[in-house]
Amino acid sequence: MGVKDQEFAEYAGDLIRYADLMNGTVFHGRQVVQAEYLKKALRKKRVYLGIQTEEKIQKNGSDQDVSKETGQKAQYVERERDVLMLYDKPQAKFYLASEAQAEADYAMSVRCFTYDAVEYSDQLKNGEQREKCEDGIIRPLIPVFHQVLYLGEKRWLSKHDLKEMMLIPEEVQEFAHLLPNYQIHVIDIHEQDPELFRTEWKDIFRLMAHSRRKEELKKYVEENKEYILALSADTRRFLAVLLEQYEITEDGKVEVKDVCEAWDGAMMMYRDEGLQEGLREGGIQALIWDNVEEGRQKTVIIEKLQRRFSLPAEEAEKYYERCTAEPVQQVW
Repeated sequence: MGVKDQEFAEYAGDLIRYADLMNGTVFHGRQVVQAEYLKKALRKKRVYLGIQTEEKIQKNGSDQDVSKETGQKAQYVERERDVLMLYDKPQAKFYLASEAQAEADYAMSVRCFTYDAVEYSDQLKNGEQREKCEDGIIRPLIPVFHQVLYLGEKRWLSKHDLKEMMLIPEEVQEFAHLLPNYQIHVIDIHEQDPELFRTEWKDIFRLMAHSRRKEELKKYVEENKEYILALSADTRRFLAVLLEQYEITEDGKVEVKDVCEAWDGAMMMYRDEGLQEGLREGGIQALIWDNVEEGRQKTVIIEKLQRRFSLPAEEAEKYYERCTAEPVQQVW
């Protein structure tokens, strides 16, 4: 688990905070989840798959957990969620699960599908749900509402469901509706409506709405600094980690900067990023103009841009077209 993921798991471990997060993101602001009915559930679970024969063990080159008497190995699939809680209200029992992602994961729909499959298999094995419904039928599964809380700076462009990942042959396209699908619920921390929340998640979402536009973030923090400093220590720490204002010590501990230093550090980091980007743009323009003046061909200049600045051919050509369409301004 990464630093941001771990900090989220700790921050969301507070039952009141977690109830508010799920009410705002999953249930669209409706106060469905009450913190007093939440219970922390076992996050790591595994499901027994069967026995692996000695022949397969030798083929796979592994003898771990092999019985000396039978030469057989028990096989399991094990998964651990970031957060898993049971909502245990009379006549309203369900699970709530969250995965925090600092980066977009192409395989996230498969991962979440596996998490849920393991959970439902575990419920069947343990006979967790035995109560009869109003129609007298026993439905043995407790539903799991899940979310993927995306913390990354770049927008989530990865797949949201299983079918998006499938290459379905043309000759069976008309039967594609028969393929079972599984969709993940991605929550972008930068794009939430703060008014749907009642705890300090409201303040987190307000600030993070500006974090992809650095000048906006700088202005927001400067105008609201006293208000931000009045937030709880847990919230200030979580915000500082989201803005990547932390260091990992030699012994693996995460040291988060004092909140005032964190804001100043974040502003310095974003300023330096802008400066570096400006210097890069200037270097690209200078290379193009110098080579044009020396009479070099377009293809030669584009190749130089690709090598010097690690640009894709299409992007290098766009820079070339833009710079050669603009007159070179002399600064006296």
